Amino acid sequence: MPSHPPDPSGPSAAAAPLLRYAQALQAVGGPEVIASLLPVLLKTLDDDNLRLDSALADGEPARAAVVLHGLKGVLPMFCAPEMARSIQQLEALCKTAALVEARAAWPALRAQMLLLREEVRVIIEKAA
Repeated sequence: MPSHPPDPSGPSAAAAPLLRYAQALQAVGGPEVIASLLPVLLKTLDDDNLRLDSALADGEPARAAVVLHGLKGVLPMFCAPEMARSIQQLEALCKTAALVEARAAWPALRAQMLLLREEVRVIIEKAA
C-alpha cells in the first residue's frame, strides 16, 4: 500500500478533512501527478472563489453556474463527497436562477472551499 502524507488539514478540520488524498491517488494516478496538480487546484480554488463571489454579488446566477460546473468536474477527484454535493446543489440553484437561495447557500460552500484550500496549501508547503 503506498504511503500517504500525514493528515494536513489542521485542527479545525482534523475530524473530517475535505481533501481525500487516497481518492485523488486513484483518480489521477500517483503522488507525482497529484504533486503537480495541487498548485493548479490551489489557484482554481482562489480564482473560482472570487468569480463566485462576484457573480452572486452582481446578481448573475448563470455566470455562477458556469463556474460551479467547472468545479463540479474537477473537485470530486480531490474532495469529500459532501463538498461535491454542495457544489451540485448550488449549481442547480444557479441554473434555475434562484438567486436568493443561491446567495444563502454560497457561504457554506465558500467555507468548504477555504478549508480545502488551506489543506492543499499545507500539503504544498510540506512538500517544498
